[in-house]
Amino acid sequence: EAPVDPFRDEILKKQAELKEHYETFPDIDAVKNHREMRLREILCHILNKLLGNQDETCLFFDSANAINLHDASGNLAEIGSDDKPFVLKLKSSQGLGSDKSKKTDNDDLKLVQTLKTFIERNNYHPIIEDIRDRLAKVHGVDKNAIVIKNLFTGTFNIVYTVKNLVTIVVRKLQKISQNLKAQFDQFVSAKIHPLLYRPSFDISYFDERGNKTFGTVSETHQVGPPGRPKPYSTPVGWPRYGLKVLHRYKNDAWLHPFVDAGNWYRAFHGTESAQNVDFGEYKAFSDQNVACVDALANIFQNGFRTARNAAYGPGVYCSPNPCWLGSSPYVGAVEIETKQGKKKFKCMFQLAVNPDGLKCATEDIWVVPKPQDIRPYGILIEEA
Repeated sequence: EAPVDPFRDEILKKQAELKEHYETFPDIDAVKNHREMRLREILCHILNKLLGNQDETCLFFDSANAINLHDASGNLAEIGSDDKPFVLKLKSSQGLGSDKSKKTDNDDLKLVQTLKTFIERNNYHPIIEDIRDRLAKVHGVDKNAIVIKNLFTGTFNIVYTVKNLVTIVVRKLQKISQNLKAQFDQFVSAKIHPLLYRPSFDISYFDERGNKTFGTVSETHQVGPPGRPKPYSTPVGWPRYGLKVLHRYKNDAWLHPFVDAGNWYRAFHGTESAQNVDFGEYKAFSDQNVACVDALANIFQNGFRTARNAAYGPGVYCSPNPCWLGSSPYVGAVEIETKQGKKKFKCMFQLAVNPDGLKCATEDIWVVPKPQDIRPYGILIEEA
């Protein structure tokens, strides 16, 4: 009779805990095709980049190709974490290290314990090296970029990371599962840490040609039709992220080229007062604390609605004065947790307004009676 291992129950308990944790990760094969995308997630990505974390791991994808992803946790404080593992699930350890013999659950449990000891001591083991070789081929990286972080049973599971994984293009993500199947005969599934594709960044919404960081001195340009231009004052110090709006309408003269005779007036719009009621049956916000950002998303996707509080008559309210608007209560701020502590960022739209559809209420407040006469073309974000 085989001797009873007094530590077996404890080992099995720890293995079950590991399995329970990693089983919550979404499957790579669960990537879904979908055209809907919330701009709020894009803005969260931008906010994260503004913190100076230029090497973040994010999933870049293009909704023009009808590709969307599992909606995972959006905790920006965790995005800088180095440990964003993949989880490879195999039927058993059979075939690893050239060992073709069939494996029992007990065989796999013993091997997991052995390999974990070698990993903890950073010692060479042929099976670990075989796994790293295969994974390097899967991801198209040098073997030294593959780090085995953990192993656990309940079948045979390998937790690993890829060093310096800055971005995952969705087409590559979809190929990872295929490559794993090719490299591992016992392949069952592959999971990915949720933060590897959060925040989701839909590249189809942005146009880098519109990106600009405005200088510390305001510039004034005359914009609009001949004989009735209006001054356009640049937003001092604000970074602008251009939205993809060229070729979206009948022609581009309303925006491009700059100072063209067909250009619409320039203005700015804040969304601090946004509420669910502003968007009818569409529930725009999951959290009132980020309502101003969600409102930007909804406006870009669905268009403006006339103001609820219309002191100067019905319409969409905006301002030609970015300094006045940026310091007013009309521009919302979002507070987020970062490794450097809590930070607040203000967000507002940069707009173009149809000269034939404008009502000037005051020097700093414009009213546009018809929503179709006002078009956002950039998002301005500044630390509050």
